[in-house]
Amino acid sequence: MAGFALNSGKRHATARIKDMENKSLLDWHSMFMGVALLAAARSKDARKRNGACIASADYKILGVGYNGLPRGCDDDDPAYWADDDDDPLHSRHSYIVHAEVNAILNCVVLPLTDGTIYATQFPCPRCVQSIIQVGIKRVVYLEQKPHQVASIAAANKMLQDAGIAVHSLAELESESPTWSAKLERFIRDSRQPGATESPPGDI
Repeated sequence: MAGFALNSGKRHATARIKDMENKSLLDWHSMFMGVALLAAARSKDARKRNGACIASADYKILGVGYNGLPRGCDDDDPAYWADDDDDPLHSRHSYIVHAEVNAILNCVVLPLTDGTIYATQFPCPRCVQSIIQVGIKRVVYLEQKPHQVASIAAANKMLQDAGIAVHSLAELESESPTWSAKLERFIRDSRQPGATESPPGDI
């Protein structure tokens, strides 16, 4: 009887192992975009926090970045965060280094031939220039700003002419809007309880 019980227990354990699915919870695209989202939380730009992650063709992380001021510039200086685009001296856009450029500058190797950059926001034309120059061959983005139609068109023209593939994360991973929104909410609530929700890519 004891031997029967032992064999029965082994059979049940074997059945449980067979029922388990030994697979990843995230695909590579989702993992790298998740890293970009975590990087975005490091940004001090309260108006828009963006992140980027660069991966090699064999799925190694090469560089990570977020938008922020250059090293040595005082984050507490209000001149850097002013929003008067008619006056370059008092426009934050004159000073902030974008996430994509910082990710490239932080890379451990160059060139980034055949790499992929994962960006929480569609890259601007200035960032696209750098992306092309370092040999990146694919751009994956989380969201586009709907009011930046002309800027996106200029960026897309260069990307297309340079032969760089462009995909939204939702094209590659249909469940991405759900998990990315949950990750952003978790990051936001962990440091700022009670904050209101915002769209994906807008930490």
